[in-house]
Amino acid sequence: MEWSQIREKEVAEALRSPLSWKALGGDQIPNFWLKQLTATHKHIAEILNKLIEGDFIPEWLTAGVTYLIPKNDYTGNPKNYRPVTCLPMTYKLITSIISRRMQKYMDNENVLPKERKGCSRGTKGCKAQLLISKPIL
Repeated sequence: MEWSQIREKEVAEALRSPLSWKALGGDQIPNFWLKQLTATHKHIAEILNKLIEGDFIPEWLTAGVTYLIPKNDYTGNPKNYRPVTCLPMTYKLITSIISRRMQKYMDNENVLPKERKGCSRGTKGCKAQLLISKPIL
């Protein structure tokens, strides 16, 4: 499969699924504005292409901001926290577009057999696959 430039249409598709007001990553870009300002999609595609084709990956692209969220009222013990890392929207866009391309390629080329598609889109998931396999075995 040859790599092709990211297109404006792919940026628009990738921006549909994330929630508009999720916690911000290091780039401080709310998804709401990227969805609403459709005139920027062409420029975003150009920027993503430059990032992918460049010789290095900027540190800010993969740096996340981690928050510790308390699991319960007993906040004196560190084990009562769960870490949540907010990644930059730019990183999420790139990985979403690449993931969609990979999924489309695997579907078109029948790379995975039907029995191995527990983590694929349009399936009920790994647990459902295991429940189907159990009575058969």
